[in-house]
Amino acid sequence: MAEPPQPWETPDFLPNSHSSDGYAPEPALTAVIDVGSGSARAVVMKLSTGGVQVLAQQRLALNLMSHVDRQGRLDAEGVTSTLDAIEDFVQVCLGYGVTTISAVGTEALRRSHNTAEITLAARRKYGVDLRVISGHEEAGFCFIGAVQGLPVTRGMLTDLGGGSMELVGFYDRSMESRHTLPLGSLRIADRFRLTDRPAAEDLDAAYRHARQCLEAARVPRLEKGDTLVGSGGSMRLLSKLDRRRQRPYPVKTMHGYCIGANGLSKLVDRLASRSLEERSLIRGMNPERTHSIVGGAVAAQSLLHHTGAESIMISGHGLREGLARQPGPLPVQGRISLMPVNAVRRNTLRDVIGRFAPSFTRRGARRAALAGRIARAVWAGRRRRLTSSLECAALLLDLGSVVDFYNRLNRAASILSWTDLPGFTHREAAQMAAMLIYAERGVLPKRYRKTRILTDGDRRHLGQAAQVLLLADELERRLPPTAAIDSVNIAASTGGITVTTPAWSRVSAPGLHQRWEKEFKQPIQICRGEP
Repeated sequence: MAEPPQPWETPDFLPNSHSSDGYAPEPALTAVIDVGSGSARAVVMKLSTGGVQVLAQQRLALNLMSHVDRQGRLDAEGVTSTLDAIEDFVQVCLGYGVTTISAVGTEALRRSHNTAEITLAARRKYGVDLRVISGHEEAGFCFIGAVQGLPVTRGMLTDLGGGSMELVGFYDRSMESRHTLPLGSLRIADRFRLTDRPAAEDLDAAYRHARQCLEAARVPRLEKGDTLVGSGGSMRLLSKLDRRRQRPYPVKTMHGYCIGANGLSKLVDRLASRSLEERSLIRGMNPERTHSIVGGAVAAQSLLHHTGAESIMISGHGLREGLARQPGPLPVQGRISLMPVNAVRRNTLRDVIGRFAPSFTRRGARRAALAGRIARAVWAGRRRRLTSSLECAALLLDLGSVVDFYNRLNRAASILSWTDLPGFTHREAAQMAAMLIYAERGVLPKRYRKTRILTDGDRRHLGQAAQVLLLADELERRLPPTAAIDSVNIAASTGGITVTTPAWSRVSAPGLHQRWEKEFKQPIQICRGEP
């Protein structure tokens, strides 16, 4: 029996092939200066509804926590280095033509009694309004920046800075609670002498302190279905080091990576057993964090154990991206709510296409709709998540044509592996890339056959997904520009699949029938029908 058109089956985050492109105009540039406890950064970025594109970044290690004296004042060296950093950052921002800059200071400047000296000088000398934000404000901005681009709806965010740990509980993508705890990586490392091959008793004391802080603040345990999200430089470095142990691992970005409790525990042992010099030789180590990373690892592991979470999902974004999205003060009353996940996914796809291949939008949307219809027919409505990834891969296939038409599938897979995809999991990104590579090569490389983020079920059906992708592409490229996907009729039965399409010939898509039968163990018949 022929499959009737069912437009409602296509996920609502996929663009419609009949609509106009609908892309927003070229977004304006924005700049953020973040004077943190461990380092200061300036970031020039292009902000869109789909994500953040960093155009320039300048970072300076200040270690301001070590420059706050016993009287609670930032010493002369700390004041001078901060103002020098702001001067340089302003020059970078102006070099990109950005005149409106959001600048904030966090824990070290909050603790300092002479912060006004810095804020006044920054305004007079460089025209920068440096705001020293509270811990609750910092947590709010971190929530907006870090959670917006992750496929999570409820749980807890931890932003691990040099001087403090910000915790945000959220439900239905709305902020529910905030905590600021003195558990920054630099603060713990300095207080408990964790910088250079720490003694066992110092390490134990650091763990006790972290545990007591979490208990005193009444930080709740997570419930089933909750996600623990981590952001901040220490969190990203710990995950980067853990990912190097997970070879093969096909996704190259840190955004969305999950570090498990076992991996984090092994990292603490590995890092704490080494001297500063030995740590600096670890592949992937950031030299500026060798002295503080054990403190960060202790804080992260303590939180993981306290909340009962199995892993931490890493966000590649945080405070700075939150400030870019919400440059003004946060609302004092009312909830801070984020865009729904499906809206983020839709904007991500549009943003990626708009950046690389806007001219292919309609074709990609039509190909995605065809791929979804075929997959639902041959899989009888099962494997919904894999079908969703297949539709996205079909939509984004033409990204590779921009780089190299003759290797477009492989090139598209590389782009997906190296590009942040807000709203998508690493598993989904790996599924998409694997389908594209399988479609081009007929075999999966080792990094996809052995990786832990793809299940055995994924691998069993990726070959079939690749053939559906190729079939949808062959059908779409022969359809007249005005033809709707409803003109392609798909009928699945126990004897195989029959496709009737307005444009096909005896020599179309050589080899497709054989590859299809090899993967599905059933024949396929493609015939030309009336348009």
